[in-house]
Amino acid sequence: MSDSFLKHFWQLNRFAIVGLLATAVHLSVVRLYFFQIAHPSEYIANILGFTVAFLVSYFGHRHFTFAQKGSFFKFLAVSLFGFLINNIILVTLLQTAHVKGWIAVTISTLCVPIITFILSKFWVFK
Repeated sequence: MSDSFLKHFWQLNRFAIVGLLATAVHLSVVRLYFFQIAHPSEYIANILGFTVAFLVSYFGHRHFTFAQKGSFFKFLAVSLFGFLINNIILVTLLQTAHVKGWIAVTISTLCVPIITFILSKFWVFK
């Protein structure tokens, strides 16, 4: 295997590790919010989880995945774009494809990392 292939292979694996960590942080913040608030809002919980996970993701990708300084604001734009795409796919699946529940969320969630990896690699952390 070429050095270039291995470099990209390991970079993609590091991207996945940081993404899994950020997802765990997101869900942990949501759970903590639901345990602490008497009348929780799913929307506020999701925004809080996304915000904390965004920071984990940015610094994880900056220091571990790409190991170079990238634009915080470009990464924010990529993350918000990914969040938007995720929700568009989810709504589309729920309304037109008749895919429901866990499967719909899984499909919409798995579609976004490829887009965010490419944008991060070639635009944010180039």
